[in-house]
Amino acid sequence: MKILDGLKVLDLTTIVSGPYAASLLADLGGDVIKVEPPAPGDSARVFESTEPRYTMNGLSPHIMTLSRNKRGIVINLRNASGKQTFDDLVRWADVVIDNYRPGVTQRLKIDYPSLCEVDSRIITCSITGYGETGPGRDRAALDACIQAYAGVMGITGEPDGGPMRAGPLYGDASAGMAAALGILAAIIARDRTGVGQHIDISMLDVQVSMLTYIATMQMMSGLPAARWGNQHALHVPYNAYPTADGFLFVAAFLNNHWAALMNELGTMELPDSVRADVDYLRQDKLLQRIARLESREPINAALANVLKQRTRDEWLTDLSAAGIPVAPVNGVADAVNDPHVLARDMIVDIPHPAGGSFKAPGNPIKMSAADPDTFGPPPLLGQHTTAVLHEVLGYDQTKIDQLIADGAIEQAE
Repeated sequence: MKILDGLKVLDLTTIVSGPYAASLLADLGGDVIKVEPPAPGDSARVFESTEPRYTMNGLSPHIMTLSRNKRGIVINLRNASGKQTFDDLVRWADVVIDNYRPGVTQRLKIDYPSLCEVDSRIITCSITGYGETGPGRDRAALDACIQAYAGVMGITGEPDGGPMRAGPLYGDASAGMAAALGILAAIIARDRTGVGQHIDISMLDVQVSMLTYIATMQMMSGLPAARWGNQHALHVPYNAYPTADGFLFVAAFLNNHWAALMNELGTMELPDSVRADVDYLRQDKLLQRIARLESREPINAALANVLKQRTRDEWLTDLSAAGIPVAPVNGVADAVNDPHVLARDMIVDIPHPAGGSFKAPGNPIKMSAADPDTFGPPPLLGQHTTAVLHEVLGYDQTKIDQLIADGAIEQAE
């Protein structure tokens, strides 16, 4: 069995943060029903119109990746009959997730107080940019805006360059992960109390939380947190260095790691042209971390000269075997084809609802008591509306046909 077998989730979310939260629950076995408005449905469904090379049979990569293992239905929540149908689903569900802007759930009467009247055991989770309280709650938010507001962009980038956002949608995905964690905590609390609750996830809150000790250092010292590029304020060496054929990240900042690195350099056959660099690095005084911090630039220069003498894979093989923290600086194509990533089942085949399959990242949560991961196709818009209303709510075909005629629901053709 899957770990979350029996967990029933209504997913009202769109684009990334909410869909990612719901996809984590679905991958772990939750029965997730993706509830979309009438066409075009989830806003991410139209993204394929801008770049057809990133789509497959009309589905955008957002839908393909983040809606796997979900059933899909269409309900018009602004329609009285549609709202009644949704309320019936709430009585079946454990959790309702949304990532609407603040105020939308209240207007649609799908906020926690409204749904609690339908089912006191319901758990609701809203993911918003700035949270549901505070003076900035009504600001429009996207991932990059949150990275900027939280100070993340301010500490990302080269020291002499401008601020830079993280490559992935870091703010969206981490908010989705926090939402999944909050939902599971609320499930445990409900098991004790018998009642549900509302979870307010702010993308900004999550980013501020993830600043961790960096924020503490700033508040304690009063010194501004600086941009260090690939380096680190507290550690040397901690950088991406060029090798003969690519970049290698070296993080040998602990004394034992540095000693192991110096031992490797002392036993290797390296050209005479870098002997002075090796001798500099192997000074006894640099065995201590504080001395290395005080010698950041000459260490970086000497180590860069040495590492250029061999290929990235040669360094990676020898330094990894010595227990030194190093990693290749991969492109995405390298990462998704890496033998270790593949061995961890982090790249999986997912069936397409129109036939064939595609590759996407797998489930990052590995649990010893769970059955092997399986992946169902993402739904077409409204693909399972009739089946869900039959199977979950027991609606007969006459009632379903009437709801379709009233514009309350839609079934994919």
